[in-house]
Amino acid sequence: MGEAHEAWHLDELFAAWIVATGALIAILIVREGQLRKLIIQQRETQKLVDDASAFDSLTGIANRLQFQSEFGRELKEAWHKGTRLALLVVDVDLLRSVNEAHGHGAGDDLLRQLAARLVSVPHRGGMVARLGSGEFAILFPMGSDETEELFRLASRILSRLREPFDSNGSQIDITASIGISKYPRDGSSATVLLQSAEKALRQAKAAGKDCYALYDSGLDARGRERRSLEAEFRHALEAGEIVAQYQPVVRLATGETVGFEALARWRHPKRGILGPAEFIPIAEDEGLIDALFTAMLRRVGEDLATWHMPLRVAVNLSPVQLVDPQLPQRILDLLAKMNIPPGQIELEITETGLLLDFETARGTLAVLKEAGVHVSLDDFGTGFSSLRHLNELPIDKIKIDRSFTRLIATEAQSCKIISSMLNLGRTLELTTVAEGVETREEADFLLSQRCDLGQGYLFARPLWPQEAFATASPSGA
Repeated sequence: MGEAHEAWHLDELFAAWIVATGALIAILIVREGQLRKLIIQQRETQKLVDDASAFDSLTGIANRLQFQSEFGRELKEAWHKGTRLALLVVDVDLLRSVNEAHGHGAGDDLLRQLAARLVSVPHRGGMVARLGSGEFAILFPMGSDETEELFRLASRILSRLREPFDSNGSQIDITASIGISKYPRDGSSATVLLQSAEKALRQAKAAGKDCYALYDSGLDARGRERRSLEAEFRHALEAGEIVAQYQPVVRLATGETVGFEALARWRHPKRGILGPAEFIPIAEDEGLIDALFTAMLRRVGEDLATWHMPLRVAVNLSPVQLVDPQLPQRILDLLAKMNIPPGQIELEITETGLLLDFETARGTLAVLKEAGVHVSLDDFGTGFSSLRHLNELPIDKIKIDRSFTRLIATEAQSCKIISSMLNLGRTLELTTVAEGVETREEADFLLSQRCDLGQGYLFARPLWPQEAFATASPSGA
C-alpha cells in the first residue's frame, strides 16, 4: 500500500513537472517572440537614427557629416591605390532672393528638385551631398588628371540647373556657381580640399556667377585681399567713399548730351579709385547691395543739386532689389529729402532681375513709374526678355548691349539683329539707346537705323561731376 502511494506521488510530481516545463517553454516562446520584435524595433530605430545623422532630411541625399566620413574613406583608398579624386562644390546663386520672392516653402521645393537633378547628372557613380542651405558637393574618382572632363561636367551641371523649376505651378529660374578642386593636386585632406573648392567657388561668383572655376594657389592671396576689402567696404559706405562718374548719353542726330549714366567708383584712401568689379561682388555676397544703391543715389542727388539743370541720370538697380516691396518708398523718401524731382532719375534694370519674380518686379516698377521715375531695360538682347516683359512692364527705354554694337563693322548678322531691336522699340514707342559706341562707323549705322541715343567712348569716357556738367545740354533725355 505504501509502495503504491509512493508511485502515485511520483506520477503526480512528474505530471506537475511536465505541466510546469510546458508552461515555461510556452513563456519562453512568447518571450522570444517579444524579444525578437524588440530587437527588430531597436534595429529599425537605430537605422532611423543613423539615417537622420547621415542623410539630409529635406533632399534625402547625404548630409555634410556623411559626406565628410565618405570623403575620408575615399581619400584613404585613393592614397593606397595611387588614384585621383575630383570635388565639385555647387552653390545656388541668389537663393535668398528666391526665398524672399516665393517663400521658404518654394525654396525648399526648389532644393529638393535641384538635388534630384544633381544626382541624375552622370559623374562616374560619385557621391552627391548637401553641405547646407543651397550648397552641394559632388565627389567622384578621376581616371587621370582630366581637367577638360571636369570642365565639361561642370558645364553640363550648370546647363541642367538653368532649366526652369516648377513649384506649385510657378516657374522659378535660377543659376548656380561651381568651385572645383582635385586630389592630390590641391590638398591631401578632406578639409583642405573642401576649402580649396570653396575658394574656387567664391572666384566663380566674383566672375559674375553662373560659371565654374578651378582652384589655383593664387586664390589664397586673393582671398586675403578680398577679406580685407570686405571690411574696408563696410567702412566706405559709411564714410562717403562711394562716388560717381558720369558717362554722357547723346542724341545721335545732333550730338548733344541729354543725360548720364552714373557709374559707381570707390575712392579708396590707399588704393585710389577702384572700379565696380572690385566691390560689386562684395556688396552682393555680403548683403550690402541695397546700401550701395542708396549711397549711389544719395551721391547722384548731391551732384544734381550742384548742377541746377533738369538733367536725367540713370542709376543701376540690382536684380535682388526688385523683389523688395519697400524699395519704392525708400527711393521716393530719399529723393524728397534731397529735393530731387523723381523725373530726373532713371533706374536701369537687367533682364535677370525679372526672372526672380516677375509680378513683384512689375509692381515695384509700377509704383516708381507712377511717381515719375523713369525705367530702362539694360543689356537688351543678352538675356531672357520676351514681348511680355516689354509689353507689361512700365519701361521707357531699351539699351542695346555693347556686344552687338561692337560687331557692326564686321558682322552683318549683328546689324540685322540691331535693326530688328530698334524696329521693335519704335513699335512699342520706347526710346532706344545703343551702348558701347566707339567708332564713327558704328554711330552712322545706328543713326541710319533711327536709333535715338548713343553712349560710349566715341562721345566721352566716364567723367567726374564738374566735367560732366560742362558737357551737358538742359533739354533732357
